[in-house]
Amino acid sequence: MKYEIRKREDGKVAIFDENGNMISPQWFDWIWSFGLVDGHSKYYEAKKNEKWAIFDVNGKMISPGWFDGVSSYGLVFGQSRYYVAEKYRKKAIFDENGKQISQWYDYIEPYGLVKGQSPYYLAREDYKEAIFDEKGNMITPQWFDYVSIEGLVWGQSLYYIAKKNKKYAIFDVYGNRITDWFDYISSDGLVRGECDYYMACNKDKCAVYHKDGKKVSDDISRNYVKEADKIVFDENLGIVEMFDENENLVKTIEFNPVIRRKEEFLDYTKLLNI
Repeated sequence: MKYEIRKREDGKVAIFDENGNMISPQWFDWIWSFGLVDGHSKYYEAKKNEKWAIFDVNGKMISPGWFDGVSSYGLVFGQSRYYVAEKYRKKAIFDENGKQISQWYDYIEPYGLVKGQSPYYLAREDYKEAIFDEKGNMITPQWFDYVSIEGLVWGQSLYYIAKKNKKYAIFDVYGNRITDWFDYISSDGLVRGECDYYMACNKDKCAVYHKDGKKVSDDISRNYVKEADKIVFDENLGIVEMFDENENLVKTIEFNPVIRRKEEFLDYTKLLNI
């Protein structure tokens, strides 16, 4: 079945099916075309009196009331069962049944749980950030000054980068800090689920480290890392290649790969339970 949005002379809009039947429960001030009309899901967002709500193809309001705003990700886009709603400048996550599954926060990233990338989401409150799972459990051991959405939230690995007191460290899904604190850590490699290595810097020196904390390369100037837009690790050859934004090779360095025992290999996709 195909659907379209029709507009009256007074500017009000409604959704009609291909047979000419009006399937929205009323005429609204505005209806977004993504979702039901563009074929991504059976849901759509409608606006009335400066408030927003989500409706399904049968005309049922599935959001628990009208909100100041509703995110376009997740449920309406057909990416997950969830969406972010805004009320009184706070945001919370709701599911397709209208159940609120998070607390109200200053901000919630639409990536991760809401976009169907992982069971996790990042929330911000009083300028601090933390990661939570779909049951509302805090995954980070505390609120940090910054937490990356690359890695755990994006469903790339079991790791993420957190910032505290102007220093960065990598943590795992269990809240363990697995690295020292550095002035800078690249998300390429370990955090993005590409390999077991990462590049980290203190002051003007950088080096390659293994996830067990072992330093496996000589120091290089931080200028190379600043210039690099992408860092690629080759565990077989034991080299790291750094490329700028135009994909030009900036620097190649060697490192000593850490030999892993067979029983150490894990299936991250099963642990992420995506």
